[in-house]
Order: sequence, then structure tokens, then C-alpha cells
Amino acid sequence: MEKIIAAFDARRNFGRILQAVLSRGERFVVERHGEPVAAVVPIEVYEQWKKARGAFFARIRATAQRADLPPDEAEALAEEAVRAVRTAPNL
Repeated sequence: MEKIIAAFDARRNFGRILQAVLSRGERFVVERHGEPVAAVVPIEVYEQWKKARGAFFARIRATAQRADLPPDEAEALAEEAVRAVRTAPNL
């Protein structure tokens, strides 16, 4: 589960936040004026996200090439996929 923290508090307690992430695997969402603007997560979570994202876009490119879509149609397909990923539940 993630913890919500105000940007000001995150700045004042950044060392403690890093320690909580490192030692206990905690996750933090940093808010500014009540809006989420950043996340502090264990590096493993970030690396998983990068890997999954790269694989996802590689599949999109491969599918577009196999389908021999014109560039504008391939771009539309990629945009649709991005919207689907962004609305999917978090890792």
C-alpha cells in the first residue's frame, strides 16, 4: 500500500522516506496542492515498470509491422494502447 505525503513534508523528510523505501519497501505518492505529482518506490518496482513498458511497446511495434499498417494507423493503435495501459490498475 502506498502512503500519500505532501511535497513540503517529502522535502523535509526525504532521508526518512528513502530509508522506508529501502528497508521496508514502502511506496510514497507525493502531492502538491492536493494533486499527485511524483512517486517514490523501490528501485525494483521502477525497473519492473520500465521492463514491462519496453516490452509492451515492442509488442505494439511488432504487431504494427506484421499488420503492415500505414504509419498513421500504427500511431493510432499505439495511442489506444497507451490509454489502455494508463487506465489499468497499478503494479
